[in-house]
Amino acid sequence: MSSNIKIIKAICLSSFCLLLSVAFWYFLKNLFLWRQGSIIADLIFAFISFCLFFIFSMIYLLLIDNRKIILISSFLITFGLLIFFLRRDGAWVGIYSIIGHAISALILFLAYNLTNKNIQHDKNNSIVFHAGKSILKVGPVLLVVFAVLLSVIFYFNSPLINNKGEIEIKESMLERLARPAGNIINNYIPIYYPDISVDEFVVLSSMIGLPFAKGGEEELMPPVNMEKPPERVADYLISKGIYNLENLNLIEHLKADEEFRALFLEELKKLTEQTNSYLMYKYRDNLSRNWEIELSSSDKMSAVYAKLLNSKINRMSPLLRNLLLISPSLLLFSLLEISFLILNFIYSFFCWIILIIFYKSGFYHYRKVKIEKEEIEL
Repeated sequence: MSSNIKIIKAICLSSFCLLLSVAFWYFLKNLFLWRQGSIIADLIFAFISFCLFFIFSMIYLLLIDNRKIILISSFLITFGLLIFFLRRDGAWVGIYSIIGHAISALILFLAYNLTNKNIQHDKNNSIVFHAGKSILKVGPVLLVVFAVLLSVIFYFNSPLINNKGEIEIKESMLERLARPAGNIINNYIPIYYPDISVDEFVVLSSMIGLPFAKGGEEELMPPVNMEKPPERVADYLISKGIYNLENLNLIEHLKADEEFRALFLEELKKLTEQTNSYLMYKYRDNLSRNWEIELSSSDKMSAVYAKLLNSKINRMSPLLRNLLLISPSLLLFSLLEISFLILNFIYSFFCWIILIIFYKSGFYHYRKVKIEKEEIEL
């Protein structure tokens, strides 16, 4: 009867640990979806679920000595991550990603079983078994495995990598990164306006005198009348006490005056609509050849900047591309290792508290075992 109760308790504890693992993989998957506006919340949920999962994993590995239960439950716990990470954006991930996730799950599975085996060995060979010391000893090893696992998952779920395993900076990601710092960027790059069209960018760069859309030998007339600014722009500048419009430093005003910048962009759209379509085609074709990317008049500059970055990255050497991809994962691994040095003691403390609660509630007990000792003597 007592043997059956022991098995039932082991199954209940391993099932609870399995549920915590499912919650952790789920919240970790949500975090790596990089959803706008919820990254902080996803990070908090992933961290809390990991803390609970790890603490109860240590208790589960400490208390259960049934090898069959450990093998089955640890397989479900560790390889459960594959359910969440083998598909991305409704499609299967690449073969290298599948292999990477599978190897990571296998390493975690082996770490769970070796940890359980080492703890049970200590229990069977210690005169007095100290659960707290055992947890403090095996905890750091298991945390290193988790640091490797999380770094590998981050590598294959980086927002820089598409489903084919290639580097791809998406327009939405570039907008999320650049939009909060738009005013700062404009202080250094006064024509960085991601919401304007390619044609508007051509007109703007021509008005400022930048060579992005210039061709080689063929000389093109300006796309708009460059002798005087639009009427509303001129009226605004005069109202600010600026009368010498011929020598106007347009870049400085775009950088310094946010109200002027908004007004100028409105007028820029109107000017672009009045340009000669053939002339705009020639300028756009020059810009396309200069930047070595395909462009259309309907493209927003945010999409163009993303294309331009991807084009530059894909022309890098394979070594540089691999370094670009692996560097964030190595940085994450280092940060996790530093954090886990502190968290190990916190996790061990909570394990100790929960073990006391379990002991007081009668979930487990200590028993004394008589042993025979063999000695050698003359």
